[in-house]
Amino acid sequence: MRVYNTGDAPGIGLEKRYDGLWELRAKNKNEGFQMEKILHTHFQHVRQKRSNGSFSEWFTVSFEDVQTFLNSQEFVVRELSIDEIKVIHKQSECETSKDELLEYNQEKCIIDEQQVIVEPPFIIPSLKDEFFNTFLDKGRVPRRIQLELWNTFEAICRTDEKYTGIVQWATGTGKTIALLMLFVLTAKKCSREGRIFRGLLIAPKNDIFDTIIHHISKLSKWEIIVCEGHNARLSSLHIPLDKPILVTATHASLTETEIWNKLPAMTIVHYDEVHRVTGDEFYELLKEKLTTWNTQFLTGTSATPKTCSMSQHKKISELFGTPLQILHKCDVDEAIHEGWIAQPRFGVNIMSNTMSRIRIIRAFVDTIRLSILNKQSKGLWKGGKVIAYLSFRSEVCDAVIIAKEIMPDWHIYSAVDDAEALNDDTFLNDVADNQPRILFACERYREGSDIKGLEMTAILMGNTIGANILLQIVGRALRNDYEGKEGWCIIVRPSDEGTTEDDVFDSIVLQIMEFIGKDSVGTPSKEKIKRVVEKFFGPVAISGKVYNVDETILRIQSMYARKAFERSDPKEKYEVIRVLNKELGILSRDDYIERASEHPNYIENPKIYFKDQWISWYHFLGIDTSIFPQTKTEWIRVCKDMGVTTWDDYKQKNNPLLPANPGEMYEDYINWDKEFGVEDEYVW
Repeated sequence: MRVYNTGDAPGIGLEKRYDGLWELRAKNKNEGFQMEKILHTHFQHVRQKRSNGSFSEWFTVSFEDVQTFLNSQEFVVRELSIDEIKVIHKQSECETSKDELLEYNQEKCIIDEQQVIVEPPFIIPSLKDEFFNTFLDKGRVPRRIQLELWNTFEAICRTDEKYTGIVQWATGTGKTIALLMLFVLTAKKCSREGRIFRGLLIAPKNDIFDTIIHHISKLSKWEIIVCEGHNARLSSLHIPLDKPILVTATHASLTETEIWNKLPAMTIVHYDEVHRVTGDEFYELLKEKLTTWNTQFLTGTSATPKTCSMSQHKKISELFGTPLQILHKCDVDEAIHEGWIAQPRFGVNIMSNTMSRIRIIRAFVDTIRLSILNKQSKGLWKGGKVIAYLSFRSEVCDAVIIAKEIMPDWHIYSAVDDAEALNDDTFLNDVADNQPRILFACERYREGSDIKGLEMTAILMGNTIGANILLQIVGRALRNDYEGKEGWCIIVRPSDEGTTEDDVFDSIVLQIMEFIGKDSVGTPSKEKIKRVVEKFFGPVAISGKVYNVDETILRIQSMYARKAFERSDPKEKYEVIRVLNKELGILSRDDYIERASEHPNYIENPKIYFKDQWISWYHFLGIDTSIFPQTKTEWIRVCKDMGVTTWDDYKQKNNPLLPANPGEMYEDYINWDKEFGVEDEYVW
């Protein structure tokens, strides 16, 4: 620090201070200088020059870029803490020593050497550098989670133990990079150990492979032969046995023993969108082969490994443990905070089950129209593309007809051949120029697609759609195309026979809370629910009634209260209702009875229902009684000391240190006259 007080940055005068310091794996100063050269060379293009044209020791680069680069280098041991840096700042206030001047002269020699550099010196990159240079655009540095995953799995590959684990990253954070990383590190392990690498990559749909195959093909840099078995090519695929290979295959192509038997023993099996791993035929054959092959690594990627089926939960747990073994996790909140994905926003519209299906489809299309107009009015419309998902091809055709009728000036597309509209290839290729372009689809583009300019997705949900599918659909619009983008997901669902609108709303809210990484167990506070609603929710409508933010918060509170109540024993139910009474601001027995219709867990006679837990009405209502006299006898004494002798006087004074309704505070209270010994007045 004292050395660098000798000169200012060219063109500006700045007070010098250390923002970051790193410990290096250097045996001596010369090795340290060589490592410093690597840093300087990496940022050579932003090095500042003095007025005479010579290089200075200053660079126009952000601290974060330097921090990311250094923390990715194998020669770095660690980044020093803020407290350690403060100590060094204190030491720098002393005069420069002879040794420090010597170091300065050595530093100046390095700068002079780099002045004459025409081409940067040849540096053998590490495997990590090679990987990220291959799969990231030029100039981009790896994301923190990518480096963390690399370091974690690299350590796993240093052992001989078997491992199963899931990379649980939010949609849009780069799961393709994650799965390719696992293959490269496993291949490197095999090379070190003199074995031939063999990997199997499974995905549920060909669409996913079609989207990422150009990335997969880059594995050839490490002499890995990609054997493309997707798109119905697996049965006729030639797989060399003497070279490193990666086989791609869809779930559907691996449901017969004959096909599995054609595959060589695999070192690693990875399932992309691992929540779909549980089909019966595939699942049993996979388990059998993992044992037969003695496969070392079974891994998966998924935004959420949870599904709406308990049997699927059980199968996934059999493969990945209970609780699920998570190799690395990045939830939505973290991804938004880091700027890796756009801010998601949900709109929810629940319809009555008395409407005909064609009326429901018309209402769905009109909801899309209104949502687009709403997004435009807020200044949040810069791309223009929308994908709307329905359950059946016939419904897509109906939706296209209705959309053309009520949105004649907008561009309508279809992902099914039966509908009379522009096709999905045209939708993908058309420029996102702010004009509304709506693609109606069934299952296509729900997973694995990365479409520039996609502002919104919409789904007409059935009663069996799982949270994992909802995650995929909302994730389509979370590509961070521009600063301030919000990726909207409009959820429309009728209540099915035997369910109420409240039931449907509850199920959707739980799925949304799961998507954003909020714990759906327990009852969150009103403040926490408010933060979630304001950040993630857009318009909410139930049976035609539009709910504002406060009403939405109240509905979600009620939903959590119902869920907590349903799974509670009597003692827990008492506490659930007690907390809810306090949240609702109920202050008396009469108030409790009058507000029965808005109370989600109203008990008609709680004193009898909770006879084993009952203390008093005030306790049941969650009223803070700490400032009141704690017994009836003490209360009577305080009243007399205050000179309060009549009930009218008591009510008029309304002393905050005394309960407004003593009969609801003290269970043994009878009435005022009895407690204060007032004689009954007889009239003859």
